[in-house]
Amino acid sequence: MKAVALLLGVLLLLGGGAVAGAQFVSMDMSFLDSVAGAKDFLMSPTALYAGGGAAGLGLILFIVGLLPGGRREREEPAPRRAAGSRDPFMDEPARPQSREPARAEPARSEPPRQQARSEQRPQPRPEPVREPPRTAPKPVASSAPPQQAPRPAPPSAASSATDTPTWMTDPRLTNRKRVSDLVAINDAIKAYYSKHGRYPMAKGMEGFLERGKAWVPGLAPEFIPDLPRDPAQSNDRNGPQYVYSSNGTDYKIIAKGVSLVGGTNVEVLGVRFDPARQNTAENAAFGFWTSGFESVNG
Repeated sequence: MKAVALLLGVLLLLGGGAVAGAQFVSMDMSFLDSVAGAKDFLMSPTALYAGGGAAGLGLILFIVGLLPGGRREREEPAPRRAAGSRDPFMDEPARPQSREPARAEPARSEPPRQQARSEQRPQPRPEPVREPPRTAPKPVASSAPPQQAPRPAPPSAASSATDTPTWMTDPRLTNRKRVSDLVAINDAIKAYYSKHGRYPMAKGMEGFLERGKAWVPGLAPEFIPDLPRDPAQSNDRNGPQYVYSSNGTDYKIIAKGVSLVGGTNVEVLGVRFDPARQNTAENAAFGFWTSGFESVNG
């Protein structure tokens, strides 16, 4: 290809130079007489331009044909990598070439998958080291005689008076407690009547000493949690006690055998003195009743 370019360049250079130079150099052009208009063309400016252009093109082709190189270019050697360096396009690092034959790798005792599974298995936790139980040191026998615990002093009159509730030693508070109990029992009796249409039936004016815990039948625990008893009640039936009596239509609930000495007024919250008894400061009775049982006294 370079030879063709050289040959064509030389021809164009010579031919174009001759056509362009014909106007400046005197030449014998008699050989062109047989060609009509050939002499006139060579002497025209067009021939000058055409010849100059052809000579220039031939010069360019001549120079291209002389230039070295072509399609085949010198292959540059690949840059050498240092021994042991890692190739960015390879998974494994580049290994230096050696004349020694490659050694066979030892066989693995376990496939990679099984080895990974064995590594993922949870390792057993070590058991904590338990210390042996400590035994308490045995007491050393002493030759000194054991000390006896001090005996509690017998209760005095002052301490016994302190343990007793104040409302049992103060007559005013004792009577207020009686009034409060009678009001609660009377409200429960009325609630019983509202549900059953009659009052709890009980014959005779009796209380806890005669009837026991349910001295007002059917009242506790539905209408009152517990039936209270007189705060000063004893085993003496003639002493202070709450008593009740009813025939279903009428009823009477009172505190009898009560002392009013040093006490306060008990006729509050509807409480009245029992008109069927002779009330004194040392022995009085008060409570609630209906008109039909106003005169009941036993």
